[in-house]
Amino acid sequence: MQALRRIPAQNPESPNPCTHYEVDATNRERQPSIRRDMHGILGFALSLACLFLTPALCAAQPQSKPAYAPTPKARVTIAQGALEGTEPAPGIFAYLGIPFAQPPVGNLRWRAPQPPKPWHGTLLADSHGAPCPQLDEGWNHWDTLHYSENCLHLDVWTSAHARNLPVMVYIHGGSNLAGDGFSSGLPLVTHGVVFVTIEYRLDIFGFYRTAALDKASAHHTSGDYGLLDQIAALQWIHNNIARFGGNPNKVMIFGQSAGAVDTGLLLTSPLARGLFTSALEESGQVLGLMPTATKSESEIAWAPVSRALGPTLAAQRALTAAQVLAIDKQAPLPPPVTWWGYRGASVNGWVLPQMPWRVYQAGKEDPVPLILGTNAREIVPTGQTSRQLAHVMAETLGYKAAARLDADYLNHPSPLLGSPSARFATDHDFHCAIRLLANWHAAHGYPTWVYRFDRPDPGQTSAFHTSELFYLLNFFPGHAKPTPQDLRIGRDLDLYWSSFAKTGVPTGPAAWPRYTAAQHAPWLDIPKSGTDIHAVHAPFGGEACAIMDPSYPK
Repeated sequence: MQALRRIPAQNPESPNPCTHYEVDATNRERQPSIRRDMHGILGFALSLACLFLTPALCAAQPQSKPAYAPTPKARVTIAQGALEGTEPAPGIFAYLGIPFAQPPVGNLRWRAPQPPKPWHGTLLADSHGAPCPQLDEGWNHWDTLHYSENCLHLDVWTSAHARNLPVMVYIHGGSNLAGDGFSSGLPLVTHGVVFVTIEYRLDIFGFYRTAALDKASAHHTSGDYGLLDQIAALQWIHNNIARFGGNPNKVMIFGQSAGAVDTGLLLTSPLARGLFTSALEESGQVLGLMPTATKSESEIAWAPVSRALGPTLAAQRALTAAQVLAIDKQAPLPPPVTWWGYRGASVNGWVLPQMPWRVYQAGKEDPVPLILGTNAREIVPTGQTSRQLAHVMAETLGYKAAARLDADYLNHPSPLLGSPSARFATDHDFHCAIRLLANWHAAHGYPTWVYRFDRPDPGQTSAFHTSELFYLLNFFPGHAKPTPQDLRIGRDLDLYWSSFAKTGVPTGPAAWPRYTAAQHAPWLDIPKSGTDIHAVHAPFGGEACAIMDPSYPK
């Protein structure tokens, strides 16, 4: 039987297997991910050891990927053709780099993803495909060396004898600008689920919008290609996951940071309706941090990029990915209304028919069971003075509302929540935004749960952005070994998440009551120390959220 391998990435370099943090200019992202062929569990430790090592030490690692022979057991046939995966742990099969759409290149660039073509012979699904094109932000340097526009693929992790198991689909973070979905499914698969990670187009390749693209589209709209990729992946999962032992009628989508924002957006898209049965958003939502743009806001934001790319769509599509990225980097930025400047998801009448907050407020989102959560100290602005904070608060809330917060935020740092700057940034973009969305979802009778994750990753002093992922995926920083209590918290988190996928209700060592729109609605606290996970009956985010609520769209 003929064996097939995927086309290599556009920028082949000696791979560095280091796990990394993603860190943007405002410390909003810190995303762990794994980049290497599957070559056994020992490789995990090697990757994780690089988390806090210097680049020189990381570079000293072996620069060739160890070979991993596919096991004859890990074979499956889907509509596209035969696949041969690996067995990274006894009884666990991994099928990596499966194309769920045609490569969005040439005339398919800036179009909706097209169904994948079949292949002859057997595709060796033994290594991750390439990440999608992206600019170098520092934390994602590996991705920029190995990207390819031929990136619309997914990974499936399943047990050898899986039958009709619930499916957990993970959408990676990275501000919708960068990152990748290379993560191990071992911890969650052992809890009786099928685990899937997906890639989707990013930045200019995933969210570019112009009037010319609108005119060329059969739907008379453009942008949101990254969301269309996610929907195409969910459609592929619906059609094929049963061959891997998954239940297409029990699919949970979940993501972290930008992946959580996208999860929230998918709940408002009619194109995604019926493709999942539950949703979970970790440290991200459609309010606050990454607001959705209107049509005009998006077109204005992309206008200088469009002019620099060339006069026609044909000319723009003829450019290489590297040329497109270089032009995107050099083009003037839009006014800093938000950090993203509206070069992200936008209302286009097809993927997103109207502003997401309007959908939630009216109760017209997908009425699936939903978990919303955040970490204790998501954002830590550096070097911000009290006077600068007061100005930010006034600009965000209005002077009268900001004055009501002054005494608390400017004079009372919190051992758990951090400095006044950290408290305000985290409350407004995470805690209070989550509370408002949870109130809307619950008020319409839809099952809702809320959590706060307070536990630092080992060696740190507080739970920052992405800290929960170390526990959920059992990838702890190599410089600090997790304690038995840390490992227990990780297992408990896996149990809550996987039980939610199975039943639509999160169950674990402590009862997690449903959230209500009442003043003292219950939420789950994962503690900073110890293992006493418990429900809290108090306003989520504190009393400050009542002052912040009017600052969100209504």
